[in-house]
Amino acid sequence: MRRLRVAHVVPAADFVRHILIHDLRRMRDRVDSIVICSPGAALDDIRAEGFTVLEIPIARKIAPGTDVVSLARLVRALRAARVDLVHSYTPKGGLLGQLAARLAGVRRRIHSCRGLLYTPGMSPSLRRLLRATDRVTFAAADRSLFLSGADLAHVVETGLCAHDRATLTGSGIDLTAFDPAALPAGTREAVRAELGIPPDAPLVLTVGRYVADKGYRELADAAARVLATHPDVHFVWIAPAMDGEAGVLPDALHAEPPLRGRVHRLPLRHDVARFYVAADLLAHPSHREGVPRVVMEAAAMGLPIVASDIPGCREVVRDGETARLVPVGDAAAWAAALRDALDDPAGTAARAAAARADVRARFDQDALTRRILAAYDSVLAGRE
Repeated sequence: MRRLRVAHVVPAADFVRHILIHDLRRMRDRVDSIVICSPGAALDDIRAEGFTVLEIPIARKIAPGTDVVSLARLVRALRAARVDLVHSYTPKGGLLGQLAARLAGVRRRIHSCRGLLYTPGMSPSLRRLLRATDRVTFAAADRSLFLSGADLAHVVETGLCAHDRATLTGSGIDLTAFDPAALPAGTREAVRAELGIPPDAPLVLTVGRYVADKGYRELADAAARVLATHPDVHFVWIAPAMDGEAGVLPDALHAEPPLRGRVHRLPLRHDVARFYVAADLLAHPSHREGVPRVVMEAAAMGLPIVASDIPGCREVVRDGETARLVPVGDAAAWAAALRDALDDPAGTAARAAAARADVRARFDQDALTRRILAAYDSVLAGRE
């Protein structure tokens, strides 16, 4: 069988290292992959594994001047690469990658939709703009792959994507990496010692970019309420501020009493599995998600979960059965749910055990990679 030559268009280098790399490795027996991505230190690791990397800056946010330059460079790169198929990721990577593929004459094109950007508080004009760009992306792609069933249903029902060009792949994580048995004995104690957190103190973990729509404002409010009745609790936020990110929050959010010394904010970590073991509870207050990897990872590690009651989270966990789900933006409800989880260790542990079994059965990334390869075969055979 002839090897496929596939160009993967991705704006963020860290996305390649932490998410896409799994598929690249599993596909390499059948696929020659070319990664086209914005510059970043993470790309050194990708090259070290033998993958071809082309660096083309792609802005994460709307930047018309920069986007036109990026589009032109993408067209030239794709013409020179002579690939069989272009596979794009993220809203910006999808828009520029799919347009460039068409202009470069690449005959087969796939886009992976990992989540929609429309939030309830978004301005109508921005919402219209983002929906228009998504419409262009879905129209340019031969097939759009959706991790979330709710996202697929939304774009088909609202006419953004034709139903015969939309495929649900589901999501997945590397279950071998997110397994407590894979970590050394004493990891929990070691992480807590690194942070200066007592071994027996309740620890609530949050992992997500340090922006407003990840729910940190209401989480800070909820944390202050929890500390009023549970003063021994510590909160760890793995909350990086990414380059070019809009809506980054002020450092003072967690630096003033009563949160000072109780909320430990950390930058991007590449060893997040260690923190799942060290924590007693995951708080995931995000306002929007495709299918949240953090919730899948925490569940696979057996960490109890309190998450936002949004479609993406509901695809991973079920309220009262495998997690607690809380209305978005309601700090009082978040404080009550966190207190309840901390005060009911038996019920919390039972939900965590059920979540671990369920997630490990439904979200294996190896199975996801096989579904992506099947989509490649279908599109290349012209079965659209």
